[in-house]
Amino acid sequence: MNDYKLTPHNFDRGLRETLRYKHDFGHADLERAKDIILKAVEHVEHKTKTNFGMSANHLDTAMKYFKEDPIGKAEWKKIPEHQRAHVEDALKAHFGLNEPETESV
Repeated sequence: MNDYKLTPHNFDRGLRETLRYKHDFGHADLERAKDIILKAVEHVEHKTKTNFGMSANHLDTAMKYFKEDPIGKAEWKKIPEHQRAHVEDALKAHFGLNEPETESV
C-alpha cells in the first residue's frame, strides 16, 4: 500500500493511463469513469471532513458509496457492468493494493 492521494487534480497522472491501456477504456468511457471516481473522492473528503483527496485507507469508503449510498449507486450504474470491476481493479492498483502479500518466515 502506498501513501498516494487521489484528488480531482491528479486523476490524469496515473489512473487514466491504467484505465486506458490496461483496461481498454475509450475516451467516453474514461470521461465517465473520471466523473464518477471524482464524485467518490468528493464523498470521501466530505465524510472525513478534509480536502486532501482519497488515499488507500479510504477505498472502502468509496466502494461503500458506490454500492450502498443511493446517489453513489446511481452514479456507479452509469458505468457499464463489465467495466465496474475494471474501475475497482484500477483503483486498487493505483493505491498498490493488488500486490500479493508475502508471509515472513
